[in-house]
Amino acid sequence: MFDNLRRLSDGEEPYYEEEQEMPFEVEEPRPTRRNFLGMTPGQRLILSFLLLGTVIVMGLMCLMVTEKVFIF
Repeated sequence: MFDNLRRLSDGEEPYYEEEQEMPFEVEEPRPTRRNFLGMTPGQRLILSFLLLGTVIVMGLMCLMVTEKVFIF
């Protein structure tokens, strides 16, 4: 450290910021969120319940049409 000051005062070498290496932190890239169709988890849960309900209703309708089950 003092050698650098001595060289600067004697005029032997110019002082440049680039010569000193400063430690720096490299920012790690954040993992990207993979949203299915751009939906949040709550929206996907509601969509899955709606899809389940649709499958159940369509299944019951198919059973009624083929007369495998009687509701009333």
